[in-house]
Amino acid sequence: MVSNRRLQHKAAGMEEFLRVAEALSFSRAAESLGQASSATSKSIARLEDRLGVRLFHRTTRSVKLTEEGSLLYARASRWADELDDMQSALLKDPDELSGVIRLEMPVSLGRALILPLLGRFLADHPKLKVEVRMNDHHVNLIAEGADLALRVGHLSNEDLVAKPLGFLRQGTYACPDCLIRHGRPQVPNDLLSHRLIAYLPPSGRHRPMVYAAAVGDIAIDTRGAVATFTNGEALVDAAIAGIGIAQAPEIYARQAVRSGALVQVLSGQDAPGTPVHLVHPPRRQLPRRVRAFRDYIGEALLSESALGRDRASVTGPSPLR
Repeated sequence: MVSNRRLQHKAAGMEEFLRVAEALSFSRAAESLGQASSATSKSIARLEDRLGVRLFHRTTRSVKLTEEGSLLYARASRWADELDDMQSALLKDPDELSGVIRLEMPVSLGRALILPLLGRFLADHPKLKVEVRMNDHHVNLIAEGADLALRVGHLSNEDLVAKPLGFLRQGTYACPDCLIRHGRPQVPNDLLSHRLIAYLPPSGRHRPMVYAAAVGDIAIDTRGAVATFTNGEALVDAAIAGIGIAQAPEIYARQAVRSGALVQVLSGQDAPGTPVHLVHPPRRQLPRRVRAFRDYIGEALLSESALGRDRASVTGPSPLR
């Protein structure tokens, strides 16, 4: 039987090599590993000495793989991903998951969708740990050393491998007092004369309120909105405060509707929501703990109907995150 110590010796320097090869930067690789750049450089130098080859062409401005480095990366990326499975085979319980899962997710949607499930998953796998980074802006998963990221909207990075989770259903909401003072809209065009609350994406262009119709989607211009917000939960809070009517993800408004703080209007007329995915870097094989977590999240969200499942193709501005 191969010992853990021997496996660790074989892996020495490989994680640093993979991070540098993927980020093409010693400093970014070191940051993702939580160590000094000098420590990363020394690990790579020791690996090169052990293998007897040069793995990177390094200048003050760039880092590139050598031919030998490219060959090693093609094989080492798969080997590194399988290392966890090999180590698990040496445990008393080969099905037990261990190690760290590094997850990136947007603040509001991550809190609403993933955090309630995370506690259950960790309770089932007590030797697992997670490192969660909450960020409303997309980050470079490879440079950050992330295993998975929760993404909303149409994916623009074809290099990422995506697991569809469902679609973010939208609803239109206002507090009861707001509807008494300003009237209850019956059709989307009624919103043109109402006080609107709008979402302002990172692009700085107001997102319209979109509704489905037989002749095509109806987009209500929100550039004249009485208030704009860059966060989906804040959008719902503003509606509760009586500022106006907001179109927001149903999952954020659900509790307020149940309590009576908000009323849903134009029910059934909101356009289908945007897609939600878990994405990961394009490695040939994910570590078993990451595969297990990805599959658990997908199955749990499906069983709990947290996201919509039917949706026509929708294109348009950046979705709420």
